[in-house]
Amino acid sequence: MNTLLISILCFGIIAGRNATTDGYVYLGHNEDEWGEQMLNIYNVPATKDRVAYLWFEFPGEACGDCYANEYGVCIASDQCKSREDRAQGSVLYEVRTTAIQKARTAREAVHIIGSLINRYGYADSGRSYLVADQKEGWVVAVVKGRHWVAQRVPDDEIATIPNYYTIGEINLKDTVNFLGSKDIIKYARKRGWYKPRRDGAFSFRKAYADPKTLTDSHNIKRHTLAQNTFFGDFQADVFSRKPMHKFHRRHLSQLLTEPPICNKNTVLTTVFTMNPAFPPKSGTVIWVGYPNQDAASQSQWTVLTKAPESCHRYATADEALEKHFTDTGNYRQRWPNHFYWHYLFPETNIDVIPHDFTVYVPKQPRRESERDITRTGDTFNDHFHVLQDDSRGLLYAFWTQGSFEAANDEHVVFARSADGGRTWTDPVIIAGSATLADPKPVAAWQQPMLSKSGRLYCLWNQETTLKKHLCGSLCGRYSDDCGQTWSAPETIPFPIRFKEDPADPNIPPVWCMWQRPLRLGQDGKYLAGCSRYDRSDVSRVEFWQYENIDEDPEIRDIRISFFNTGDEAFDGSKVENDVAYVAREPHSIEEACIVGLPDGRLFAVMRSSLGHPVWAVSDDAGRHWSRPEILRMRDGGPAILHPRSPCPIYDYAGPEARSGRYFLMVHNSFDFNGMTSYQMRGPMYRLDGTFVPGAHQPVWFAEGVLFSPRDTGNSFYTSYTALSGEGVLWFGDQKFYLFGKRML
Repeated sequence: MNTLLISILCFGIIAGRNATTDGYVYLGHNEDEWGEQMLNIYNVPATKDRVAYLWFEFPGEACGDCYANEYGVCIASDQCKSREDRAQGSVLYEVRTTAIQKARTAREAVHIIGSLINRYGYADSGRSYLVADQKEGWVVAVVKGRHWVAQRVPDDEIATIPNYYTIGEINLKDTVNFLGSKDIIKYARKRGWYKPRRDGAFSFRKAYADPKTLTDSHNIKRHTLAQNTFFGDFQADVFSRKPMHKFHRRHLSQLLTEPPICNKNTVLTTVFTMNPAFPPKSGTVIWVGYPNQDAASQSQWTVLTKAPESCHRYATADEALEKHFTDTGNYRQRWPNHFYWHYLFPETNIDVIPHDFTVYVPKQPRRESERDITRTGDTFNDHFHVLQDDSRGLLYAFWTQGSFEAANDEHVVFARSADGGRTWTDPVIIAGSATLADPKPVAAWQQPMLSKSGRLYCLWNQETTLKKHLCGSLCGRYSDDCGQTWSAPETIPFPIRFKEDPADPNIPPVWCMWQRPLRLGQDGKYLAGCSRYDRSDVSRVEFWQYENIDEDPEIRDIRISFFNTGDEAFDGSKVENDVAYVAREPHSIEEACIVGLPDGRLFAVMRSSLGHPVWAVSDDAGRHWSRPEILRMRDGGPAILHPRSPCPIYDYAGPEARSGRYFLMVHNSFDFNGMTSYQMRGPMYRLDGTFVPGAHQPVWFAEGVLFSPRDTGNSFYTSYTALSGEGVLWFGDQKFYLFGKRML
């Protein structure tokens, strides 16, 4: 047990800006702890004595917290035991808090850490602090007492840090790349840890490390995995190296979730990415992973991201700072509604959002490293469409499934319920690959429709010539026996292409249909909004009308009319906003959700990169639409806040009812100082809407009611049915579970 506690205590990675695909500095870190833990996340405001920062706190822990401040300085640490057995010191927790509260640059943080150790001495055996900003990353190795050394990670190299010192040869005259105690070599010679004739060139690692840490098998295994990933082999004595090729943030996220780097003691994963093209407070994005999450589930934070109330135990960061060491223990009993328990104790995770129907619970483990790739990948469940067959008393469910989003085993599945949604058949795969062990071209984003005769259609986006998410042909199958058997898949040609589509006509457009087609088109034909992406991934919205579904055509004979397409498609750059906001990505509009109005018009709500949903109306069944505008609570009222995330709207009485009573799902938050419009998909709210005759914006909304308290993961690619007066919202929880919730 003692060996385990010595060695499995965090892991760190720093990548220089020229070693990454996007030119950002990366700092990746796993915090490993044992015993009862509770993660809190606070926005610490600036005062005359400190800068503002985002604080990941483990109450009672002296060395477990990590941070990012408004100047883009990020700090984490790994325990690295030293062989020091005489010196004493008095500072420990103060080292990281002082540095994050005062430093404007990573280099300044290194100086602050060093000055504290020089003045007061370090109280613990040893540690490596990982410090980075938009320009550079440093590893600061500290020793009990008054000795320390810091080395800068070269811009084109990557450093990997397990629980032993990794700094080797040093040159304190090179103050660009090294800082440290002036007597670092002299003291080692005095203690007999370094003898030039015996040892040759001085190595801080060999001289100061507890020798047991350098040979510990857990350290070696984790360090070997990281170095093999980046460099192709293992060299324990090297501080940093040039990688085989440039790496992206997702590679760090993936590595930090793989065993043995990730283990049962891992309580938090953070990957700090620093974009030099933006101000530090918005250009620093922290990718956060909680226990039992895989890399694809990590959420994005910035220094300015407001932590939901469920993420902390006290109302203010100052109270948390005051009680960090004094109010500890019995966390789960005292704060039972805290967000962290749903990750630390995954058996409680399924009941976070109250629901009335359970359609699907994945059979594979939630943690990616524990899954069997020879079994059906089912831990990603999204774009959840349920439609009702009134004549047969059946509900049909279709969704996109896979091991994770954009995985090579993404496939379209189908299930059926004959008892109003209480029980469901096991899903069957209609298109795509079942497993990662036998990948096939990706199939996703299905469009189910039921003809008047009862023929059940399912169309989808089928990857063909290019491995790119959403780039695919339109394919489909149909069933004449309620989904028990299906026709052979066929392709429907695209008659219209954007001028921004791939120049090669053999490469399909990039597109996505997320709301199922509804009978809101001309003469009750199926109509749906389509997100169409250009070569720069800018999205616009067009509308498709399926002309002949009720004639029961073969798939190849389905006819589609394209409205609001090409240069007429909705363009986010032309929407007037209340706030002058420019995100990292170009402004886009996408993912239209349509409802019918009592006056015969159609009302579409779409997500955007503007910080708000946008809306438009059509008075000719979807052929032509008004200019998009930001969505407000009412005419002249405040704009509804919402990140680039699904914002579905439904008619309470049924998808095609035109009742004049609606509900909208939004997050009610947006940070206009953020670098990206892809912000926290935190708590989800339901806003009731009412049709207002003669109003400019035809639907006005009431104040929101909390629907999902989750701090993140509320990506509502949903659908709605209303059968015998019972309206049900069918939603995916964290793109994992599939549920239904009564709304009437």
